[in-house]
Amino acid sequence: MSNTVSKSFMHLNVKSIVFIAVMGAIGNVLSGLSIYSAPLIPSIPLGAVSISLALDLSHLSTFIAALIGGSSVGAATGFVGGAIAAYQFGFSQGNVITGFGLPIGKAITGATAGFLISKLGFFKNDRKTLLFIPITLLAYVPEAIYTAVLFIVVFPAVYGFPLFVVYLITTQILIKASVEMVAIGIIGVALMSNRGFNSFAKGFSSQ
Repeated sequence: MSNTVSKSFMHLNVKSIVFIAVMGAIGNVLSGLSIYSAPLIPSIPLGAVSISLALDLSHLSTFIAALIGGSSVGAATGFVGGAIAAYQFGFSQGNVITGFGLPIGKAITGATAGFLISKLGFFKNDRKTLLFIPITLLAYVPEAIYTAVLFIVVFPAVYGFPLFVVYLITTQILIKASVEMVAIGIIGVALMSNRGFNSFAKGFSSQ
């Protein structure tokens, strides 16, 4: 009996790791495609670093992973799926704070999304599907706070940015991200209306 339980746990663990890797890769593809196809603000040099703003839909894979696999899978997918964004918005522009910090923020959203989805019991009541849109916004709140702290507290301390500059940058980032969350929520609702997706999701989450 104990051997069976142990093998089942290992099987679940391996399956989850593979799922995270696949969803993380999808997140990076979505990130790359959206960043390069929809640049909102070009790279602006600000002393030692540069700042840019672009559409980033990598969180679509984060929310799907959280919906199917829960908080831990959502967090891991968000972290892995943030690699392209971390490079594009961070390391490529000499910005190590965003480079290291961005994937952590995405992981926070993945964990929060998994928690909220679990509490609402999405797969137990199909009428809750439309709640996915406000959930994407609500799940982003902790990451929004984290992002604000990075830019308003850490950036001025490390790079000496004037406060009016970091307030402007932070406001633009949070507005952009909120629009992204709504778009992701709408796509998520469409996916959950698909029988094939629902069957796969319910099957994975019940194992």
